[in-house]
Order: sequence, then structure tokens, then C-alpha cells
Amino acid sequence: MSRVRFRQINALRSDGYQGGSQGPVTSSFISEALAQGQREFNWEEREQLPRDLGGSKRRGIGLGIGYHGAGGRGYDGLLRITPDGILQIHSGVGNLGTYSYASNARTAAEVMQIPWERTEIHRGRSDRHLPHSSGQGGSNTVFTHARTNWVAGQDLITKMREIAAMDLGGEPDDYEIGGERVFRSDDNSVGLTYAQTAQRAIDLGGKYDGSEYPDDLNPLTQLAVQGVQGTGLVGAAKDNIPGQGQPPGNIIGFIEIELDTDTGKMDIIDYTAVADCGTVQHPKNFDNAMRGGAVWGVGLSNLERHVYDPQNGLPANTGLYQSKPPTNMDVPVDTVSQAVNIPDPQNPTGGRGIGEPTQGAMSLLLPAR
Repeated sequence: MSRVRFRQINALRSDGYQGGSQGPVTSSFISEALAQGQREFNWEEREQLPRDLGGSKRRGIGLGIGYHGAGGRGYDGLLRITPDGILQIHSGVGNLGTYSYASNARTAAEVMQIPWERTEIHRGRSDRHLPHSSGQGGSNTVFTHARTNWVAGQDLITKMREIAAMDLGGEPDDYEIGGERVFRSDDNSVGLTYAQTAQRAIDLGGKYDGSEYPDDLNPLTQLAVQGVQGTGLVGAAKDNIPGQGQPPGNIIGFIEIELDTDTGKMDIIDYTAVADCGTVQHPKNFDNAMRGGAVWGVGLSNLERHVYDPQNGLPANTGLYQSKPPTNMDVPVDTVSQAVNIPDPQNPTGGRGIGEPTQGAMSLLLPAR
């Protein structure tokens, strides 16, 4: 893409152009991702390099944009603190090898200001009393379940403050949390540990130990709360955080290739990707998604083909040797993955998803065979 085209794209954005009848999004920082990637990839310098490498070899550079809807609303969060002071995080989020269950659970630990080592995640089976949760597809769990864990954490904090005010005097607003304690804002020495509030919740019953719960919880979540009642301080809440628009997962990919015009053989020389995914919540998961999606895109655009018998509709390529998945020999050893890291305003922890878009950006970049 030329510098002229860059200016044309940015001019359209500055004029507020959205294209067609596109609806609102929670936030979008594609322009910032484009500028960051352009700098990191050294686009201006690469654009001046010769394209003809001699013989049948040609050099090319390009960029692609990947997008996928990356979040939902209205699901439930369920947390507990047990008398040993451990934060019990209940998650119905699936795990397709992407740490999705853990990246969402980190929100609960952050809200409760508790070390990760002092948490336990309950997941994977309905008999572990899991709340109503979204599916993992569509890169949507970071936005969706950061919010559910946030609201459940706020419910825990509210109940902690109420218990402290009952036992130690004053009003709930006189108390705050920190260091695994709930304590008076004006006198840190007056307070209860998380473990003590959990035991007091069991003694008090009612809304504190899960014997009572909000009517707007999904029936699955209501069953889950019933399953844990009486075991500690229970926080359960529906995501009613205000807001509108689709949370977008966006990515800009930059690539340099060498192409043999006689044989069609292509070598990827360099690849840089910048994600507009809000605040990165799980760095390891982010790195895996960015590189894994890029490799996937190489296969979809340049190596894999679905060939069918036109008469019977049966697949003609029935083995991997006929539809080759990419390996470490088909991609660079080192690629650059970065994030704009500007928080999404409709997620309390700022995150949005970035799974599928990583494949889309790479797929758009490569010449199809």
C-alpha cells in the first residue's frame, strides 16, 4: 500500500466515515494501531526498497485488517470467599487451549485485591456450580466475563462492608478493602480479614451465604448459587453495566514477502501485527493468539484448499499431504506482536478479544495460489 493510500484511509476516518450502515462499537483505535504498526514495521523505509530481486524473484509488502465481534453482555458472575480466606472463582467459560478461563478469572482477583495464589478456579463441569456464561467462540470472553467477574466482585465488597459495619460499628461506606481485609478508612486497625467475613456470612445466612440471591440471575446461575450456599461469603450478580455497541476485535498486520513468479513459491520475510483489543489482560494468551492466528492465516490463504468432486460433491483432497497445514518452516521464526493497549471504556478492566481477527489479517495479506 502506498503513502497515498495511507492518507486516503486516514482521511476517511477523520471525516467520520463508517461505511454502509455499520452500527456503533464500544470503542475503536484502528488509526492508532495503523500508526504504531507503520512505525514498528518501518513502512516508509521498506517502501523505497527495490521490488525486483533478479530473475523470477519479486519482493512485496502489504497490510491487512482483521475484525471480529468480541464480546457480549447480560451474563452472570459467581464468586465466593471461604473461611480459609481463599477466593473461589466459578467460571462457565470454556478453554480451547487459550487460557480463556484464567484470563477472565484474573479480573476477580484484581477486584478483590487478592494474590493470584490465593484463588481457586472452578470450571469445566456443571457439578462445580458454574454460572450462566457465554460460549468461547468469537473471541468474546475477555470483554464478556471481565464484566461478570467485576459485578460479582462488587457484590462481595458491598456485603463485606455491611458485615464490618454490623460487627465493628459505623456505616458500610466507612470501610474499604485491601491486604485481604475489610477495614475502616480512618483507622486501618479496625477491620476483619476475608476469612473472618466468610465465617460471619455463614453465621448470618440470607443474602450473605447464598441462601438468598437476586431474581434477575439466570436459572442456571440460581442453581449454582444454591449449590454453594452456606459455604462462605457468596457474591452473585448479573452484568447490568450500562453501555451499547459491539465490542470489536481489530488487528493490523504488515508483511514482507519474496515471491518466485515462475514457481509460485512464497517466503515470508517479516511480519508485524498490532492489535486494537483494549487492555491486554493475559500477556501469554495474547502472544499465543497473535502468533497462532497468523500461522492459521498462512494456511488458509496460501496452503490449504478444499477441492470437491463437482458431480458428487465429495471431497477430493482427503489427506493433509493434499491440503498442507503450515509448519514452522512456512513462517518466520520471529514475528512482532504488539497492542495499542488503550482501554475499552465499557469494560471495567478495559479488555476486548483478539482471537479470530489475527487469522483474518494474515489471510488478507498473502497471494492465493
